[in-house]
Amino acid sequence: MMIYAKMKGFLKRDYLIESRYKLNFMLNFVNSIFPVVSFFFVSKLINGSDAGSLTRYGGDYFSFALIGVAFTRFFQLAVDTFSGSIKRAQMAGCLEAILSSQTDSKTVVLFSSIYSFLTAGIQLIFMFLIGTFFLGFDFSHTNVLSLVVSLVISLFAFVSLGIFSAAGTVIYKQGEPIGWVFGAISALIGGAMFPVSIMPGWLQFCSKIFPTTYALDTIRLSVLQGYSIHMMGKELLILLLMSVILFPLSLRTFNWAVEKGKKDGTLMSY
Repeated sequence: MMIYAKMKGFLKRDYLIESRYKLNFMLNFVNSIFPVVSFFFVSKLINGSDAGSLTRYGGDYFSFALIGVAFTRFFQLAVDTFSGSIKRAQMAGCLEAILSSQTDSKTVVLFSSIYSFLTAGIQLIFMFLIGTFFLGFDFSHTNVLSLVVSLVISLFAFVSLGIFSAAGTVIYKQGEPIGWVFGAISALIGGAMFPVSIMPGWLQFCSKIFPTTYALDTIRLSVLQGYSIHMMGKELLILLLMSVILFPLSLRTFNWAVEKGKKDGTLMSY
């Protein structure tokens, strides 16, 4: 009951903060429409050309790109929300008070992200509703169990990266590297907008170290081709290993960053 009460408290706090900025909330939804429509028209150019690299995913570029862009955006929000909540607390001057409360630091960083995850999930659904009802995206081949398993395992990996990002924010304040690396690099070489198979061999090798590559691959195959868990066993196993290693390590790193900040007296600075 205590955990539930704390979770409810964090949700209420974040809702009250965000509800003061209704225009920003609406603009986020409007902004999610533009990439969907843009890639729909781009697909008109690509689908008529040689798109052999898309055969593995059903051959339709719009479906390929919509999943890539929508989920990369969602995963990016998942990474950014942790550091964002820390930055807001730093700017408000209340980070030290929050992290010095009876609620342990790991619970604080996890619960501070729940509201942002919910709003990001709603935006993700909104993008697919636009794609499905107006632009012809097809869910008819989806293997629901494979999709759910892929999403759950992927989320643990990206939540871990988000917690690392929050730890970097506690230590470095500005310019923490995790969010930058994920936003600038993994979206490029992780296959968000084009298949990894068309890249040079050395870039394909580099893409294998990012969870984005495996997350998008398993989501696309489960939605567009109806692949079972067994058929995606290798990719899911790699994602699972990443999650199992990164999640506890990220929590320990964040706890270390908080303790270092308390010791150095830097939690109040920004």
